[in-house]
Amino acid sequence: MTPTNRYLKRATRGLWGQKRRDAMMELRGAIEDKVYRHQWCGLSEDQAVDAALRDLGNPATIARELGFIHTGPQVARLTLLLGITTLLGLQAVAQVQQIPTAYTRSDIDTTCQVATPAQLKTATKAEQEQYLKRIASYGGTQAFVQKCRNGELPIVGLPLLRVNDILAALKAGGVEVGDQTDYTSTTSTTPLIAYTGKSPGTQYQTVDIGGKRYISSGSLIAFLFFATSEPLHLSGVQNPVLGVGKAQLQLGTVHAPIFATNVVASLILQGLGSNLPRPGELVLAAEPLGPVSSVLQLAVPGQDGELFAVIQNFDSIKGHAADVLMVRARTNGTVPIAYEAVTPAPRVVTTVKELDAATARKENAVMAYRVNATDLRHITLTQVPATHLQLLPKGN
Repeated sequence: MTPTNRYLKRATRGLWGQKRRDAMMELRGAIEDKVYRHQWCGLSEDQAVDAALRDLGNPATIARELGFIHTGPQVARLTLLLGITTLLGLQAVAQVQQIPTAYTRSDIDTTCQVATPAQLKTATKAEQEQYLKRIASYGGTQAFVQKCRNGELPIVGLPLLRVNDILAALKAGGVEVGDQTDYTSTTSTTPLIAYTGKSPGTQYQTVDIGGKRYISSGSLIAFLFFATSEPLHLSGVQNPVLGVGKAQLQLGTVHAPIFATNVVASLILQGLGSNLPRPGELVLAAEPLGPVSSVLQLAVPGQDGELFAVIQNFDSIKGHAADVLMVRARTNGTVPIAYEAVTPAPRVVTTVKELDAATARKENAVMAYRVNATDLRHITLTQVPATHLQLLPKGN
């Protein structure tokens, strides 16, 4: 049974015959509309279905409300039917404000370049042909560079969110974040300021790109931690919707995507809202923009789509200062833990103490936590025992 059919069955429990069929049809229409909107925002079909079902809420609650509509007094039935129909309609067509994204100027300057003739000579003939074909597909060298600088290509870099659109979306949703008039400045050192009452609070750096102010998704949510008491929720994995109270902000675009996994990892790294027992030094391994072949996978218990935080010491035992944190969604039963060969194969451990001991012995090791990021203010990480994990080579 598909997740949608399972949800519909639970949401219409207590109804029979034509009443149940009518209710299923109405709910299915709301779900399909939401799935379409989530896919338009960059989610895969499975991710979009999961997000749509989360949006509609607990099916048991819908079942109780539908049951009362069809068994209560006539006046109550008409009133509640209008209310629930309106609710489903509003959920299906809820106004989600898309927040434009761009890349930091330094990343644009270093990334949006084409290979020189000297560089091409070092490549094989097949590689040269593939590269020239790619450039030609964008309309030639100048068109490629221009599209890249405009953020119209999936390039490597730090995607940032446009500040004035964030503030407008928050205001439209009735979310008060204090006086933020400084965001209009074109000085690259002007911060986005969180106010507590009338006193300036923690400051978050913004970046000037093309005369517009931008901020990273991690800094934005850290700002919201202090600027408002509204609940903070993320829905979806790629280009997720950030719910701030009644405000709904679409983070990321097709050409400059943002991943919920990176947002959650950034919050964990900053120590905001999470209970992670931390190693001494920790750095973030961001979700790659394009497909990357992982040479090692970690089979983890649970359902696909659930988030897991993986900490590994492959770099720190080579003399680098920090262990690496990555947050990934479970896919086909696994999460990636390495994008290059790791020799010898790492040992799977349960605790930070065991990881540190392995590092002291110069032994590759990895551990994992199950992540519950439903409420960004209270991210919980639950250790997964090593006995519940299994290392799998690429292809398994």
